[in-house]
Amino acid sequence: MSNAQEPTSAVPDRWITDWDFSEEYPVYTRANAGEVLPDPSSPLNVTLVWNKGLNIGWREGYVEHLGTHLPSEIDEVMPQIIGNFGGYHYTNFSMTELNGARLPGLTVPVWNTLWVGDHPDIPEYVEKPGHANAELTAGLAEKTAWSLTTDTYPEAEETKRRADRAREQRPDLTSLSDQELIDHARSFVPDLIFCYAYHPVTTTLSTMGPAVAGALLEAIGEADKLGDLLSGLGGVDSAAPSYALWNLGRSVAASEELTAMFDNGLATLLDDLAASGSPDAKQFGADFDDFLYKYGSRAPNEWDIRSDSWESKPVLALLAINGMRLSPPEADPALIRERNEAKRIALTAELAAKMPDAETRQSFLDAAKSITKFMPWRERTKTACVKVMGEMRMALYELGQRMVDRGIMEDHHDITMLLDDELDSFAADPESFKGTIAERREQYLALFDLQPPFFLFEPLPLSQWPKRTEHKAQIAVPGDSLSGVAGAPGISRGRARILHDPYDIGDLGEGDIIVAPQTDPAWTPLFVFAGGVVVNVGATITHSSIVCRELGIPCAVSVHDATARIPDGAMIEVDGNTGTVTVL
Repeated sequence: MSNAQEPTSAVPDRWITDWDFSEEYPVYTRANAGEVLPDPSSPLNVTLVWNKGLNIGWREGYVEHLGTHLPSEIDEVMPQIIGNFGGYHYTNFSMTELNGARLPGLTVPVWNTLWVGDHPDIPEYVEKPGHANAELTAGLAEKTAWSLTTDTYPEAEETKRRADRAREQRPDLTSLSDQELIDHARSFVPDLIFCYAYHPVTTTLSTMGPAVAGALLEAIGEADKLGDLLSGLGGVDSAAPSYALWNLGRSVAASEELTAMFDNGLATLLDDLAASGSPDAKQFGADFDDFLYKYGSRAPNEWDIRSDSWESKPVLALLAINGMRLSPPEADPALIRERNEAKRIALTAELAAKMPDAETRQSFLDAAKSITKFMPWRERTKTACVKVMGEMRMALYELGQRMVDRGIMEDHHDITMLLDDELDSFAADPESFKGTIAERREQYLALFDLQPPFFLFEPLPLSQWPKRTEHKAQIAVPGDSLSGVAGAPGISRGRARILHDPYDIGDLGEGDIIVAPQTDPAWTPLFVFAGGVVVNVGATITHSSIVCRELGIPCAVSVHDATARIPDGAMIEVDGNTGTVTVL
């Protein structure tokens, strides 16, 4: 990775956090990575959070806990599992193919479909010496057999405990010196490594239950029932904020005083609550503080510490509550989940009875149970990482605000324009970095104008990347069908609403179909009153699919260019069973 600073404010051909292109694993993709980090990742986020923490944990997960890769296959210092080009986060597609080559019962094409979905540029798999590894496959067979029968995974629960402890033990950040704030932020790197080390394990093993159940259902002609078995799981941490936001919205709807405050606007709402002193205002204030304590680390683009969280910018959460308070009572996400859970339990018993023999029946029941365990554990390990990152964010924002007060930078978010190895020098002499931060920020913002290629097959200078304004897609007309991947079962018709930001929702109405580039938990509150969801990227095990199944709304993912092809306001039909979207 090059740290060289370009002398001009124009976008350089190689950004300061760009990785060297791997010769051994030469294909990178935005699949899944674009859902995690849709925008260019800030320099401090790349060099501290990812390079020092999450990526090291990912290697540990693959090598030590899951056993899909040999230690010699992944670099210890800069693991090739991911890449960063033009500031954009990429997954190393070539390396993940080894999972498909080695996991028992899977093939690389099947794995690629689970990971990437159906994309027109997906490369044909070419097996290389060493891809197949009988010893690793034997170990993975034991691991997957365990995943189909276990009721507990203490390591996944430990990630949650560590994340909760990080929040509980937060010091008074205002009392720390500049260097102590930096040291405090860095102190969470070991927790990041630990928590993320188990995320690839839960992610990979969460595919086992659906794979086994899907094969058994196909054998008895019931393949279309798999989506229902993935729904109403409960314990999905990324869906939990929606339930809390719903309850807050209901308390507003039930109070004339709170309703009037929300109607008056959100800009001064927290001040109005504090000034009121009424029982309703006090209770809402206490409940909202509790919400921020539990879920404040969540945010749009939450895997970048440059992006505001609900805690650092509470109005973002208030916007979600403002939408919830207007929803009808029957949209209660907890009730929907309970209905889906009851449906899933009954369907599991019904399908088990159709299996041809006792052994097959038990295999099916084991797979169905594994689904209810590993998908929630996947979201738990992910949520733990986000919560730990939230503590790093708050410490660094405190430092950034001090620098704004001193005139070193214009915006406290610009603390993330530094590289990790510059932080100590910055604390000693902030003034010397003033020009660098301003210039780097201008270059960084220019990266947003680029359209990152979905696949990278070779190093591509940024001057050759297309501009977002140059990206043209053929507009779909009535009768056109766009193909994607089944995300959540069901069929829904409604008005398409093209959204690029979960807080800029325009006139999104009850029953409208959300069409988005990607989603993260900040989008989840919108799902509660949507008729369905269509996403440009994603797969069966990504966020939008999992949460839509919990909330019982159809979802189609990996619908290429959906936000560009589907006209805003068009009537569309979403078939979450097939992943097909039809313009009506």
